Amino acid sequence: MIALSLGVLAALCWGGHDLAAKRFSADIGPYRMTLLVMALGAALLLPVVVWNGTILNAGLAGCTTAIVMGLFYAAAVGGLFKAFSLAPASIVGPFTAGYPALVVIWNISQGLSPTIFEWSALVLCCLGAVVVARLGPADGGINIIAKGKLNTVIVAAAIASLSFAATVVIGQKGATEIGPLETTFISRFSAFVAILPFALREGALAQKMSGFAWGGLMFMSALDVAAVSAVNASGLFAGAEFSAMGISLYGGIVPFLAWLILKEKVTIGQWLGIALIIAGVGLLALPK
Repeated sequence: MIALSLGVLAALCWGGHDLAAKRFSADIGPYRMTLLVMALGAALLLPVVVWNGTILNAGLAGCTTAIVMGLFYAAAVGGLFKAFSLAPASIVGPFTAGYPALVVIWNISQGLSPTIFEWSALVLCCLGAVVVARLGPADGGINIIAKGKLNTVIVAAAIASLSFAATVVIGQKGATEIGPLETTFISRFSAFVAILPFALREGALAQKMSGFAWGGLMFMSALDVAAVSAVNASGLFAGAEFSAMGISLYGGIVPFLAWLILKEKVTIGQWLGIALIIAGVGLLALPK
């Protein structure tokens, strides 16, 4: 239950994080945004990891795990922000919400045997994400993506989903080796290096940003650090294999926040999809 709760916490944090990403991605640039979120996240974590002191004793294996996690996370966030720069949040959110299922599938390949309740929860969450993505309004959602950009959005979302799934698996492993916060901290540096060439190619690094944009980046960085650290920490508790299912709430949170704050349209069908996601996570949370 603790692992699942940490997954839900991560979903809430990433929901707010991605709403801000949608607000600023077109102005700041998706790759510059990724670069700055990684750098600011490391700065926020620095006092904490120094205070803990455990990072000084981190072994080579744990540090390597965190570095590899950072590479995947750079691909995940870069793909996500690229999709956000081209499509509405109510579509990108569900498009990238399928990766928790990939995490469960990975664990099944490693010997996990889900119960009927856990299979049902997985199906409900995946079905809900598909419904939200496909049943958007006739004059919104997928229909307002610029002509010729849909394939780019799909590819970027697919890269984000696969990379997020890898990040969850690797981050949980890193937490058991050097600690959840330490894994998050070290991963920021490899993510920064990996995304830097794309940010330079984007040509946005020299452009000035408003104080409002910097405030948005700080807000995003804090939520991102909290989300990633929560997912990493779930690896320390029983049921870590299903903590990712708590993250499935993300697929419903993003469209809801986009409707509430960005005033994006959400259809009755999409509300049904959101309800399916919530039902799936609730089913997994029931006492066994």
